[in-house]
Amino acid sequence: MEALKTDILYNMKRQRSRENAPAPVKRSIGRILVDAGFITEEKLHRALVEQQRTNELLGEVLVRLGEISLVDLNIALSLQKDLADPDEAVKAAAGVRKMLGEILLQARRITPEQLDAALQEQKRTGEKLGETLLRSGILSPRELETALAFQKNHSSEHPLSVRLRLGELLVSAGYITREQLADALDRQQHTHKKLGDVLIDAGYVQTRHVAHGLKLQSMLLTAALTAALSLTPASVAHADTGNRPAGAKVLVSAVIPARASVKVLHQPRQLVVTDADIQRGFVEISAGSLLELRNNSLAGCLLVFEPRGLALKEALVSGLGREVTIGAGGGMTFQSFRGKLTVSLSYRFVLSDDAQPGAYDWPFFLSASPL
Repeated sequence: MEALKTDILYNMKRQRSRENAPAPVKRSIGRILVDAGFITEEKLHRALVEQQRTNELLGEVLVRLGEISLVDLNIALSLQKDLADPDEAVKAAAGVRKMLGEILLQARRITPEQLDAALQEQKRTGEKLGETLLRSGILSPRELETALAFQKNHSSEHPLSVRLRLGELLVSAGYITREQLADALDRQQHTHKKLGDVLIDAGYVQTRHVAHGLKLQSMLLTAALTAALSLTPASVAHADTGNRPAGAKVLVSAVIPARASVKVLHQPRQLVVTDADIQRGFVEISAGSLLELRNNSLAGCLLVFEPRGLALKEALVSGLGREVTIGAGGGMTFQSFRGKLTVSLSYRFVLSDDAQPGAYDWPFFLSASPL
């Protein structure tokens, strides 16, 4: 009963605080684009200088300078209103389960070194991670509350914001129509496939379109989370600064653009299909691709297979921890590593019914896309 009374009083106090708070100020599109990783601080500064000279809108300057596509800019602008209020920003970023440390890293609110030190301290004291970060002065109470609210909003009861769902992003980008999305969602109900795979199988999109949509989704989630953590009332922020223990570190973070790449160390230039392969229906290649993958994104990356040349029903790829099925239209697989990874891939290429013997270009072009 006492705990319930405390919760009620807390919620009443929070509601009064919201009612007395000034109307939210729209978050600048430049800050959203930096938070999401579309541009760097340096590119934003150059664009702002150019904007003063030409009197254009900032987005127009960035598009003209080739720093962002008009499609990506418009999608980011559609989220701008939601990022003016911390509670709305938390809702926008809801739907993805993450550990507290991962959330704070993704929002660039703490560094990996700070997280490692806090985890070591947590083991020593038995505290919760949030309590350790709060006691050390790295987080303010409001920031911790916001991060925990985001963490809580991960279940099916708190689905991903409509604007940030993959299908909606693909519609906004002009890759699919709303009718095609509705058809794909209907097909998805009868399969266990992800929406991106359903869209590729239906011929509505290419693999690179889905990869772009997933990358946009991850970048905008980061922007929403960063906005939620940065929208701390000024009075709270000043009070927290005064209460920090002597010697507490002041966080200074730099935005490092997410990058991922594939370097082919060894791979045949061609795949030879014989009469025996046609009769058997497939071609097996052991250790066909030796790859060096690099990724600096905390959220992981996508390894993308784009088809070329030989007509296939599908390809079974092993060497990535589990067997991956790539459809006739191509496909992708998620990789959670960060840093450098060398992998050797083996393939079973399942031939289409009209396949003919001959020498073909290697069936897939491989690329990587950071999340």
